[in-house]
Amino acid sequence: MFAFRTDEQKRLVCMAISGILSVEEADRLTAELVANASTARRRFGSFRFLVDARESLVQPTATMSRFKSPDEVLEGPDDRYAIVLGSMLAKMQTDRLTSDDRMKSFLSVDSAEAWLSAQAATRGTTTQ
Repeated sequence: MFAFRTDEQKRLVCMAISGILSVEEADRLTAELVANASTARRRFGSFRFLVDARESLVQPTATMSRFKSPDEVLEGPDDRYAIVLGSMLAKMQTDRLTSDDRMKSFLSVDSAEAWLSAQAATRGTTTQ
């Protein structure tokens, strides 16, 4: 299961994901992600994405193959992608696979939001 929401005040697109997704759900997630990214860039000037995956389980290979990787979603230099994970092991594995400095993993939502806000401030984007 997944759900998107936009935090207008923080200028963030947020997504919570839990459990195991079917291939069809992964396709819907990908389509909604692309649409939300486009809308955020138009409204806010950049796409800042916060994923809460603390309740997500390891996804089947068929499902994983349908997801877009962060570097496929991050287009501009001001785009950012923060993912909150449920364990240090998941964080270490994610960090090992991440080479784009616009994407970072965390163990708490507060830390992820602080990083996204700091990144916006250093780029001249205001958060309210």
